[in-house]
Amino acid sequence: MTKSLRVLIAVVIVSAMLYGAAVTLALTGNLGSAPAVIVVVVGALLLPIALFILRRRLWSPLSALGSGIQRVAEGDLTTQIAVSGDDELGKIAAHFNHMTRVLRDRAEEQGRFAAAGELLGGVAHEVNNPLMAIASHAELRLADANLSAEQRNEMQSILRQAQRAAKLLRGLLRFVRAGEKRSATVNMNDVVRSAIDLVSYRFSIDEISIEGRLDPELPTIVGDANRLEQVIVNLLSNALDALRGVKPPRRLIVDSFTDDTGGRVCVTVTDNGPGVAPEIAPRLFRPFASTKGVRGTGLGLYISRQLVREAQGELDLVKHSESGGGARFLVWLPSAREPVPAAPVAAPQPPPASAAQGTLAGIRVLLVDDEELIRRPMARFLGKRGAEIKEAGDGLAALERLAEGFEPHVILADLRMPKMDGAEFYEHLQQQRPPLAERVMFLSGDITHLAGRGLAEVPRDRVLVKPVELAELERRIATFVREKAA
Repeated sequence: MTKSLRVLIAVVIVSAMLYGAAVTLALTGNLGSAPAVIVVVVGALLLPIALFILRRRLWSPLSALGSGIQRVAEGDLTTQIAVSGDDELGKIAAHFNHMTRVLRDRAEEQGRFAAAGELLGGVAHEVNNPLMAIASHAELRLADANLSAEQRNEMQSILRQAQRAAKLLRGLLRFVRAGEKRSATVNMNDVVRSAIDLVSYRFSIDEISIEGRLDPELPTIVGDANRLEQVIVNLLSNALDALRGVKPPRRLIVDSFTDDTGGRVCVTVTDNGPGVAPEIAPRLFRPFASTKGVRGTGLGLYISRQLVREAQGELDLVKHSESGGGARFLVWLPSAREPVPAAPVAAPQPPPASAAQGTLAGIRVLLVDDEELIRRPMARFLGKRGAEIKEAGDGLAALERLAEGFEPHVILADLRMPKMDGAEFYEHLQQQRPPLAERVMFLSGDITHLAGRGLAEVPRDRVLVKPVELAELERRIATFVREKAA
């Protein structure tokens, strides 16, 4: 407390004591004496003055602070309050103004991030369409038994690269559109692999080697896989940023294991970068604490720790620069104490074209997609497998095919199309021909907004993400028709 404020409070107390003494003298009948008169006069003068000054120096700033907090709570992050001096209340006002400026800057960053997520959804559809066209043509060529060895190698390379790009794009969509929190049984090894896929493009660029061991017998945990992936991605990104500051060899080590009791699942992310300075380590997990300057928001580790704690776990720094260089972060989560699921049996490879001619024999399929470069290879492939195919470029054209008397076993519809998109087409069938609506399978490069398109209740086994392999498309259609007939 500043000296001026202490003096002011002392004056108020003395004035109040004098005023109280005057009241006491009046009640005892001693008010007529000279000292009593002086006490009354001094008390009467000092108390109002002291109260006025106290109101100005204390009550008014507190009222302004309360009003400012109320405006921030209502969403006005531009709020600033007057700084009346350099005492405690002045410092509180200055801190409040700094806080609102930081919040406003962070809100703008989050707004740009949200806008980027929306943009990415649209871009994903536009990128996944040509990716599927490329992959589909490559698969059709690979099905040709007369293809030379050199051409087959080229087609396999094209197919692998298209699938790699699609996998990265799906991961980005999943990351920026986490959606509502959904707790489920999660294998942290799968979370770690997905997170590594998202940042893997940086390994070769920055000459970073990725090492470590993921325990194949790792117990499951209960949590939200998308949010836990966000935690691991943040730790990996921080490590990659740190490694830029050292000369090769640059090493990133990711391990998963259980603790000695078996009750906790642990994941560590370790690098051989410059480490975390001892003076920074104590405040590393506080909001807006950043070691990246203007490039960092100072929220990554804070939010990551909160997400881990929501899953009843903990995130901490267990090694920094004092321990010999580099940093190591530990995430631990309570084990679900369920048996480790058996490794899935490898999916059987599709048979050669000559042996698979009748796989879809007798199955009628209506393909609804505005991209002919995607629709035509799909139609050719499914036709070779024995299916009877009709094509449509949008929902309205699909309704015309149905009006002509075509009764499909499966309707494969893209979500984004001109004139009438997949969601509108599905809604029309629900209202006019419900049995046909139950035969619709959706195909799209971005399925993260199904709920917003009125498709939240559609089972996920009726949704395919572009680019889908033609062999997988064949399998899904055959399974769907078989289950409908059961």
